[in-house]
Amino acid sequence: MPLPLDFRCAECERIFRELRAAFLIDAKEVQERLRETAESSGRDVESFRTAWVRSVAQMPAQEMRTLLRAHYPSAIEARRQKAEHEAATGHSVRLNGWRGTMT
Repeated sequence: MPLPLDFRCAECERIFRELRAAFLIDAKEVQERLRETAESSGRDVESFRTAWVRSVAQMPAQEMRTLLRAHYPSAIEARRQKAEHEAATGHSVRLNGWRGTMT
């Protein structure tokens, strides 16, 4: 039976907020490293970013996951909590957690 649209789980919401905050912190750091690397190599940031994204997209799936985990380390604990909470409750942190960020 589907959950009602107004269903909210406080734990899903907390984990979702942690994941979102960690992602934003890491994304900002990745942007800064890309900018610094592009500038030091004499390339413009946009073309460097495009080349990097294309190279990542061509990686085998496991290698890509490893690289992205290395570039987004802040969310490791929140990802673990997400997996544990979802396994224990059957909830979807993404589906239930985002609702709390809209209020």
